[in-house]
Amino acid sequence: MLINPGFECREGTYPLEAAQGGEMQIPVGWKVVFIDGSPWVYSTRMQVNGGACSEGGFVERIEGEDSLAVFAQDIEWSDKPGKPFDVAVYQQVEATPGQAYSLSGWLLSLCGGSKVPSDCPEGNYIAKLLGMDPTGGVDPLADSVIWVENRENFVGSQGERIGWQNLYTAAVAQADVLTVFARVTSPFQWHGNHALIDAFSLVEAPTAQLGALPAQVDDFRVDISWSGQQSPQIQAIPSGAYELTFDVQFRVGEEGAWQTWQERTPAGSASFVAKAANTPHFFRVRAFAAQPEGVPGAWPNHRYPGVWSEPVQVTFLQEPPEQPFNVFVPIVNR
Repeated sequence: MLINPGFECREGTYPLEAAQGGEMQIPVGWKVVFIDGSPWVYSTRMQVNGGACSEGGFVERIEGEDSLAVFAQDIEWSDKPGKPFDVAVYQQVEATPGQAYSLSGWLLSLCGGSKVPSDCPEGNYIAKLLGMDPTGGVDPLADSVIWVENRENFVGSQGERIGWQNLYTAAVAQADVLTVFARVTSPFQWHGNHALIDAFSLVEAPTAQLGALPAQVDDFRVDISWSGQQSPQIQAIPSGAYELTFDVQFRVGEEGAWQTWQERTPAGSASFVAKAANTPHFFRVRAFAAQPEGVPGAWPNHRYPGVWSEPVQVTFLQEPPEQPFNVFVPIVNR
């Protein structure tokens, strides 16, 4: 569905003039939006090899031979190295209105460069974002874009490598075009700040549904079941070992916050105990496709969430039993 999802220079690049001077090389299939600042956006392999898409030099990536690098302006020079920036790359793809799609991608951020241990100041971060606009728009600042964010640096506070981060989200297409985004926001001035983007995958999402539920129950509990279907496009991934699990959430009242009740659990059922009588409870479910840890499978290990089902309302007419209140009294030996 995506053109050049691995940001490979061998599939072609095109030149883009940089605001600070010079010519950047952008992988075909992707367009760049500079939101703030003037970062240098370039094929990682070509950056390492003096502008050539050739062998030689270490290229940080999660798959294939290339990735897309984003470097802060004046990254290691001037009196203010690593200037702040905010930049997005995007691609529009054909979509079927009403179809749910799942997007997975990999990003890596290096605050303070690749030095280990990192000298990134406490509180500083580089935000990595992955997004979808189900309306097909190309403005990364539009309210219609659904974002997920990760701020992990490439190493932890003790110097342990954290590395590439997998970000994923899902949305229902509202037009015959869907837009996918990668975005990197570096709000702090610090030397060495840069990030990499690689391995995007867009598929039809797995689906989920709750079993039939009554609008009212003359009880304080109800049995809830959930099930779903794996996406054929996920089933077709070479060497994939994807399993389908489900998340079930509830909220109490129209304004209550969603709370997780079941997480990453197989299709099945369980008994839910009401939190209050004569107050509507709402339930929803989503599917989640992933490969189990430690099991041979496709690389990289993309995760594919589905979209949340429409909430189903249930009102309980009986009060739930009071929970026992236990008081701990310590025994003191004298």
